[in-house]
Amino acid sequence: MSIFIPYYYLAIAILLEVTANVFLQRSAGMAKKIPGAVGILLILASFTALAQALKGLEMATAYAIWGGCGILLTALSGWIIFRQPLGRKACAGLLMITAGLLLLELG
Repeated sequence: MSIFIPYYYLAIAILLEVTANVFLQRSAGMAKKIPGAVGILLILASFTALAQALKGLEMATAYAIWGGCGILLTALSGWIIFRQPLGRKACAGLLMITAGLLLLELG
C-alpha cells in the first residue's frame, strides 16, 4: 500500500465531514428533512473514509487531523458561506488548533 493512500482517505473524510456540517446547518435543526438526511449520510461516509485511513495511520494521529481540520474548515465554511462572525478569541483558538496539528505532524 502506498504511504499516501491513507492520507487520501483522510482528506476525503475531512471534506465529507465539513460538507456534512454545511448540510446540517442548512437543515435548520433538522426542520428541513432533505438537507438533514444528506448531512447524516455524509457523516456516515466520512466515518467510512476515516476507517479506511486507519488501515495505514495511527488512530491518534488520524483522529486528531480529522477532527482539527474538520473544526478549522467548518469554522471557515460558516464564516464564508453563512457569514457567521469569527471574533478574536475564535481566531486565536483556530490558530492554536493549527499549531497543534503542525506540532503533531512534525513530532
